[in-house]
Amino acid sequence: MDLYDLNLTAPEGHTPQPKLLGSVKTKSRFASVSWTSAESIADRFRIGLLAGGMTDGTVHLWNPAVMMEKQDPFVTSINKGMAGPIKALQFSPLNPTMLACGGSNGQVLVADVSSPEAPDVFAPCPDYKQSVDITAVSWNTQVAHIVASAAGDGTVAVWDLNARRAWCELRCETSGQAVSDVCWNPTQGLHLLTASLDDRNPVLKLWDLRASTSMPLATLAGHSGGILKTSWCPHDDTLLLS
Repeated sequence: MDLYDLNLTAPEGHTPQPKLLGSVKTKSRFASVSWTSAESIADRFRIGLLAGGMTDGTVHLWNPAVMMEKQDPFVTSINKGMAGPIKALQFSPLNPTMLACGGSNGQVLVADVSSPEAPDVFAPCPDYKQSVDITAVSWNTQVAHIVASAAGDGTVAVWDLNARRAWCELRCETSGQAVSDVCWNPTQGLHLLTASLDDRNPVLKLWDLRASTSMPLATLAGHSGGILKTSWCPHDDTLLLS
């Protein structure tokens, strides 16, 4: 993993030249990465905390400020019931010390990294997990204790962390193909977008959870192959990228 200064403030007429600030070499390959800048840990982590989901089923935490000083930035590892590549990883935008991660064995875990050296790790629902690999996780943009996880069997689970249960489950892909990505409307906390990896029917589905968990509000077509990633513009909720 390399950390760069993109030098986007270069003087007019000069082409920005990225500058390598630090690197980390790991024993396992990366499957995902996420970065938080939580104010509550800013005294010791002045430019935040980096999380990496690895192919060996672990999540590593690093201090990027220490990485820039060419010292060992490793903080700790999380390995509690997940297996296979950790492709799903995201810090919460509303509670930046909360990290959601999903393994290839269907296990979703949430880590409270308020104390980064000793994270508090728990399952959203101790008695239930999705049956196949977790492909994406996404924190609700309006309610801090709601997080969604997409899976390789075409389902999306919406978790209520306060109640420690699944609030609902969407069966997005009846063909059994994977939901490749999931994201919440930046201003409407009950609008959810899912993306299909199915090359035969590569569509985006918009769900209004107030109205139905079985029928999408809208289906958006246009891709000629399976959709890999989506993003909802944080400044204009009429704009989607896929």
